[in-house]
Amino acid sequence: MPFDYRNRGGVEHTEIMLPEGASAQLGDRSTLWNAVEQAEKRVDARVSREVQLSLPHELDFEQRQALVREFVQTAFVDKGMIADVAMHTPDAEGDQRNYHAHVMLTTRRVDGQGFGQKDRDWDKREQLAEWREQWAETQNRHLVKAVGPDAPKVTHKSLLDQGKAREATIHLGPTASAIERKGERSDRGDVNRDVAANNAERQALAKSAVELDDKLTALSPQTQTLSISLTKELAEYGTTMRRQVAAWKAEKVAIRPPAIVKAWEVRREVMSPAKAKLADAQRELERTKDRVKHVAGKRTTLASFIRNPQRAIWAKIREVHAMDRARLEVARARAGVKVREEWFRSERGQRFVTSRVDAARQAVQPAKAKMRTLERKIRRVEKRIGNVERLRERVQIAEQLGVKSWQRPIKTLSPQGFVRQLDAAVVKALQRATPQQLQQARQQVRSLARGIGISR
Repeated sequence: MPFDYRNRGGVEHTEIMLPEGASAQLGDRSTLWNAVEQAEKRVDARVSREVQLSLPHELDFEQRQALVREFVQTAFVDKGMIADVAMHTPDAEGDQRNYHAHVMLTTRRVDGQGFGQKDRDWDKREQLAEWREQWAETQNRHLVKAVGPDAPKVTHKSLLDQGKAREATIHLGPTASAIERKGERSDRGDVNRDVAANNAERQALAKSAVELDDKLTALSPQTQTLSISLTKELAEYGTTMRRQVAAWKAEKVAIRPPAIVKAWEVRREVMSPAKAKLADAQRELERTKDRVKHVAGKRTTLASFIRNPQRAIWAKIREVHAMDRARLEVARARAGVKVREEWFRSERGQRFVTSRVDAARQAVQPAKAKMRTLERKIRRVEKRIGNVERLRERVQIAEQLGVKSWQRPIKTLSPQGFVRQLDAAVVKALQRATPQQLQQARQQVRSLARGIGISR
C-alpha cells in the first residue's frame, strides 16, 4: 500500500542518519524501508522502533536540530542503527511549546553487507532507562549552552525517585487534547484535574503543618544552650535518622513481590502440555518407523519367517497397525494444539488471558505500594539528614567565629521545627561575618573534621 506524506504540514526538518560503513543508498527513505521489509522473513516481524522526543521550546530551530542530531548519533547511530528523523512544529490549535521529533530506528545492525542480526540488548528496560538518562543530560547541556546557567533543567527521574510526595498526571494524547480545546471535558482531563486538586490540597496541608509547627516552636519557652551541646545533639539526631533509614532499606529489600504474569507466559502454560504431547507422539512415530524398518529387514533373512509365510504376513499386519496408531496419536496431538491456538484467538480465550494478567498485576500492587511508601520515607529522611549535617557544620563555623551559645526552645512539637528555627538563627549570625572570616572558619571546621589542626 503506497502512502504519500510529502505535503504534510508541520514538518520542519527530516533526515536519515547512517552508521559508519552503511551503504549510501540507504539514505533514500523508500530504499531504506523497503530493504528493511525485505530483511525480515516472518510476517509478524517488528521492522522498526519509534522514539518520540519532546524538544525544549527555549531553543531555536538550529539549536533544536543540533540537540537532536547529537543525541540520535550517540545513542542510536553509533550503536549500528539507522535513524530516520522528522522534527515537527506545534499544531496550530495545540500547545505552541510542543516542538517534538519522531525518530524511526532499524531493529537490525547494519554494515556494508546490509542488515545483520537483531541486537536484543536494544529491547531491554535497562537500555531504555539509559537512553532516558542520556536524553535528559544532553538536553540540560544544550539548554545551559543556549540560555545560560539559569536555564531550566529536565530530569528522567520519576517523582518517586526525586523524593517528591506528589501524584503524577497522565498524558492527554491528541484525542483528549482536541476534546479539551473545544471546551469539553475528557476522561483523561478529568483524571488530571483530580490529580491537580489532590496535589494542591496535599501541598496546602503540608505548608500549614510547617507553619503551625514553626509558630508553636517560636512560642515555646527558650533556654540557652552551648554550641558544643547543640553539635552533639545534632550528631545524635543524624545517627538516629540513619538507623531508621537503614531499617527501612532492609525492610524494602526483604519485600518479595510476586512475579507479574505476562500474556505470553499464560499462553505458554496452556500450550506447553499440548505441544509436549505432540512432540512425544512424533518421537514415538519415528521410533515405530525405525522398529518396523529394522524388523522388516530381518524377515528376509530369518528362517522362521522363510519357513512360515503366514507368520510374516501377520507380522506385517501388526507393523501396519502400529504405524496407524502412532500416526493417529500425532494427528490427535496436532488437533489438540490447533484447538488451543484457535481458543486463544477467540473472545473467550482473550478474556482468560486478560483476567490472568490482571489478577497477577493486582496481586503485586500491595507489595509495590509498600515499596513506594518506604522509598518516599527513605528519600525524605535522607534529605533531612543532609539538612542536619549542613546545620551542624554551620553551628561549628559560628563557634569558630565566637558564637558559643544559642537560644533554643525547651519543648518542640517536632525535631524538624527545632532544626528550622535553629538554622534560621545560625544563618542570621553567619551573615554578620565577612566572606574572609567565613572562609577561614569553614576551612578550620573541615580540617578539624579530617583530624588536621590549623594554627590561628
